[in-house]
Amino acid sequence: MSEILALKYRPHDFESVVGQTETVRQISGALKKGSLGHALIFAGTRGCGKTTTARIVARHLNPELSDAELGMVVMEVDAASNTGVDNVRELIDNIRYSTKGHKVIILDEAHMLSKNAFNALLKTLEEPPPGVTFILSTTEPHKLLPTVRSRCQLYEFKDVDVDTLVEHYRKVSKEEGLDLADEVLHDIAIRAEGSVRDGLTILQKHLSGEEVESNASTYFELVSALYQGDVATSLALVSELRKKEDARVIIQTLEKWFYWCSLENFGSRTPARQHFPEGQNLVFDLTHLQNLFNICLDVERNFAATPNSKSVLEMGIISLCL
Repeated sequence: MSEILALKYRPHDFESVVGQTETVRQISGALKKGSLGHALIFAGTRGCGKTTTARIVARHLNPELSDAELGMVVMEVDAASNTGVDNVRELIDNIRYSTKGHKVIILDEAHMLSKNAFNALLKTLEEPPPGVTFILSTTEPHKLLPTVRSRCQLYEFKDVDVDTLVEHYRKVSKEEGLDLADEVLHDIAIRAEGSVRDGLTILQKHLSGEEVESNASTYFELVSALYQGDVATSLALVSELRKKEDARVIIQTLEKWFYWCSLENFGSRTPARQHFPEGQNLVFDLTHLQNLFNICLDVERNFAATPNSKSVLEMGIISLCL
């Protein structure tokens, strides 16, 4: 069985972190100046390097420790499954025991902690024991209590852009002996949605010989048909997509395509660009695109109103064409 790519290619230094140049520069600069806070928030989408960077920070704070010794001072806690006050109190008790090195507590999905658990943690975040750093990793920083955010330094991790992901996946593919066409690499980067890890998971399927089907061309045809108000073609294409994807996913993907087309109007290069003829001047009716996007949002809300997702999806497609 092949090694998991997301683990094999996990960065071990700041220079290797993919697509987070500015954030990494800020963190490494603070480390060099000795101005890094004792409580940090790493915020960003899934798989963009938050926890990996937290581990690299821990290594920089403990340069004298071996890897085995480092494992003794770094505690990774899944806040999603340790949400209660008792879990936090146990954590606080554990960090008071003295050990060799600088302790780093990484709270993954920190926004999942209960309000009472956060309150139990506040005093320790404000005045932690000497030689302890807390790193709160979260995909939803707005869910953190304001009292928690005010006690932490915030570092934002952006979605990694498609071109950067393509180059990274090309490098990994060559290392693994995979000869993938640019179109395939580009499709993987689009489906990764800014997440280095998610794209590597898709790449893993290619490596294991698993069939990986792309629906990007079908979505391009669907978006074109919807934009032109072609109901029959749109319903036929949706029928094909429903064999492979959930109805809600189809609507969410259409939202992204309408968003990309809107950005293309202002010269931004988006994942949609590769499906248009080279050199074509892309000009769309922005009001029409905005209406299509808003209808998708309405359709997405309607899924909660009935278990019949097929009828919600198809009536939504008809509305998009009107």
